[in-house]
Amino acid sequence: MNQKFFFFFMMMASSVLIFSCSNIPNKTSHEVHRNYLQGVRLGDGIPLGLNLTLRWHIENPKVFYSQFSSSDTFNHQILLPRSLELAKQRSNLFPSVDSVFSTQRELYVEEIKSTLINGLSSDGISIREVIVSDIIFPEKYIVAKEAVGLKDQELERIRQQKIVSIEKAKALKEQASADGQVEIARAEAEGKVQKIKAATEKVRRKTEIAIAETEAQVARMEAKTEANRKKELADVEVDKARDMKNIEVQKKREMEQIAVDKISKLDKVEFEKQIQLARLCTENPTYASFLVNKELASKVEIAVLPTGGEKNVFENIINHNMPK
Repeated sequence: MNQKFFFFFMMMASSVLIFSCSNIPNKTSHEVHRNYLQGVRLGDGIPLGLNLTLRWHIENPKVFYSQFSSSDTFNHQILLPRSLELAKQRSNLFPSVDSVFSTQRELYVEEIKSTLINGLSSDGISIREVIVSDIIFPEKYIVAKEAVGLKDQELERIRQQKIVSIEKAKALKEQASADGQVEIARAEAEGKVQKIKAATEKVRRKTEIAIAETEAQVARMEAKTEANRKKELADVEVDKARDMKNIEVQKKREMEQIAVDKISKLDKVEFEKQIQLARLCTENPTYASFLVNKELASKVEIAVLPTGGEKNVFENIINHNMPK
């Protein structure tokens, strides 16, 4: 009877062991998670958002799933907060949002990817690839930068228009001179010296008049184009200066807010310390009296000991506050 019971017990134990082992997912493929990191601040305090895609691999599924119920749980509890921490540390080394927006954007992306690949890998987990699909800048900053870019495009359009106008004027002048030469050749072909001379003189005068009118027209066009260019250039520069000033004002406001938040946190810590001291004095009136006497004694440089109560009051206070 005992042998049958032992055989039955061993069969049940083997079944339970096989069932528990079969519950461990057989994860041989790579895991892919998309995360959004918010509030990543640069050296000047401007906040950014980062859209990331992480491709990682579980080296030892048995150990991994003994600690985490799923890969999504590991991503939410470990990868996401650790990615945010590492991204904040690396982003703080870039001093200006303007450089990340323009000249140092590729460098910034490569730094973030390298930092996450090296920092997220741990025992049993390997990060195979990090993709930074997008950098989210503050909306007000984007609007201001777009306005500045449009003004630069307008300046370039004005410069190109001036070049085209001057080239057209030069072409008209050369055409007038060429037409005069054609008329002279035609008159000479008629074979009559007088007519040739008269025609030549007429054509010469006509050519001179045409050249003079063309030069006057060119001068007027250049003067008008230059006046319009200066006016448009001045307007664009004023708008650009105003937009840049708005950007600086916005940055200054955000920096001031950061400073206010920091002071608020320090004040909160000091307030909590005062609350703890007040609670200690409430629970130990003798200690409170000692603190008052000590403060008074510091003014006259004498030592004052608490009177009344227990003789070993200091020992009681120390023992009361010592961790047990």
